Amino acid sequence: MHRPTRHIGAAAAFLAAAALVGFQPTAARAQFTALTHGVLGDNGSAFGVSWVDYDGDGDQDLCVSNDGPNLLIRNDGAGNFSDVSAPPLDDAGNGGAVVWGDYDNDGDPDLYLVNYMAPNKLFRNDGTAGFTDVTSGPLGDVGAGQGAAWADYDLDGDLDLYLVNYGTPNKLFRNEGGGVWANATAGPLTDAGWGLAAAWGDYDSDGDPDLYITNDGPNRLLRNDGGGAFTRIAGLAIEDGGAGQGAAWGDYDNDGDLDLYVANWGTANKLIRNDGGGAFTQITSGALGDRGNSTGVAWGDFDNDRDLDLYLANYGTENRLLRNDGGGVFTAFATGDLSNPGNGTGVAWADFDLDGDLDLFLANDGQSNVLLRNDLANGNHWLHLTLVGRISNRSAIGARVVLVAGGVRQMQEVSGGSGYLSQNSLPLEFGLGTSAVAESVIVTWPSGYQELYVGMAADRRVTIRELDVVAVDEPGVPAPPFQLAPPAPNPARAEARLWYAIPAAGRVALDIFDVHGRRVAAIVHRVEPAGWHEVAWDRRDANGVRAAAGVYLVKLTALARTRTYKLVLLP
Repeated sequence: MHRPTRHIGAAAAFLAAAALVGFQPTAARAQFTALTHGVLGDNGSAFGVSWVDYDGDGDQDLCVSNDGPNLLIRNDGAGNFSDVSAPPLDDAGNGGAVVWGDYDNDGDPDLYLVNYMAPNKLFRNDGTAGFTDVTSGPLGDVGAGQGAAWADYDLDGDLDLYLVNYGTPNKLFRNEGGGVWANATAGPLTDAGWGLAAAWGDYDSDGDPDLYITNDGPNRLLRNDGGGAFTRIAGLAIEDGGAGQGAAWGDYDNDGDLDLYVANWGTANKLIRNDGGGAFTQITSGALGDRGNSTGVAWGDFDNDRDLDLYLANYGTENRLLRNDGGGVFTAFATGDLSNPGNGTGVAWADFDLDGDLDLFLANDGQSNVLLRNDLANGNHWLHLTLVGRISNRSAIGARVVLVAGGVRQMQEVSGGSGYLSQNSLPLEFGLGTSAVAESVIVTWPSGYQELYVGMAADRRVTIRELDVVAVDEPGVPAPPFQLAPPAPNPARAEARLWYAIPAAGRVALDIFDVHGRRVAAIVHRVEPAGWHEVAWDRRDANGVRAAAGVYLVKLTALARTRTYKLVLLP
């Protein structure tokens, strides 16, 4: 096994760890059914697990990393799954984190795979053509790779990537567009601790993602100060000194900011409450302080009662489903299939069967993996939101949604990877309790734009695209400014989509120019109302001839102001 040697599964170590648990599970039961048929029950040395709709068919598929060939598992519906692992995705290195994000903003999710002491890989999703290994520059780091997570840390509209190494410096890879990546590691980002995992989250609610790193030793919270600068936020409460494995952000107390749960190996886990203003409090008690060999952790509202619950995987000791009962109280379930006392590693939530409740996949090292289907069926309502960025990164990673249902305010962020080497599904899954409607849904995109939806009916899956709302009439939600959004896709082979906003009605000119300043095409020349507008350019010039490959400028002129954006056309 390529993980730290203390993870080797000796029976004596398991018994010693079990003696440390320190509490007895409740007799209450949560209804889950274990599915291990076919490829789901693969008994390789599995570590990372991620849910994703890689093929765009509307249901969530699975990716599992192994010490050996990795797995891509297609969801065929009705509880059926197919092993569609094929080169290059079935890379046989010592697989760690598997995290999905649309790095090229072309509308489908791509995969970054971390390997231990072997080159990491970036696989571009080419749709029906499969996947292509497009690893280049610093992405192929050959270190003691463990964790990784996507985020648009510089808020330029594309996804960047943070890599965690064990005992060697971590790396921040900045996405420069066009398949070019730069090593942007500096300051505390170079942390060379015994790193295992990373989780981005905007803990201070200032609009940019901050970073938490778990180490086999003191963890690190790095505040994003903009301009590529990060500051280490030192303090006992947040820089837990245990043998950190996985960590996950989640607003468990519905107070509007992100709290943190940290899983430790052989020492007490910690729930760290965000008190705002940079202050944190450890409130660990009872089941939350599990002292097993904890690894994976994931937040999700499994019972749809409007607060986040927690699943905790342990290596050789019983796993825990911790139900959030409010007021900082959690009830532990360790019965039947939920306990699965195997060699638990990565865990992730998704509604794989599209029935409105969250199911869970648990990876095990050297034992059968298991899909835990949620059969609770308690009648609570739900609402699942898939966000699609336009100005922001297409995966909407880092977007924040505040939802109010039955007077209860919840907040979730789209995550580019968390827990232990894993990633929940990208759609945000809200439980609404007995409420049949969400009174309001406010989306704050990484671009900074906010959009309000009112009276959204429950028990459905809704796709929200950035700029779908032309104007927002809500206190604290700004009207759209004068803005030209980045074209998409960029580079483009065929049609390019263009978005622009004006704060007041006026005459608009949207033109395409070549690098010599000659106008190639006049896209819009008319009076437009205030708000956001979308148009498409089919690459035809003023004479109807397809524009040649090269660099062009999109220019917006309105209200005595101008904006330009570079657009690259491919052959």
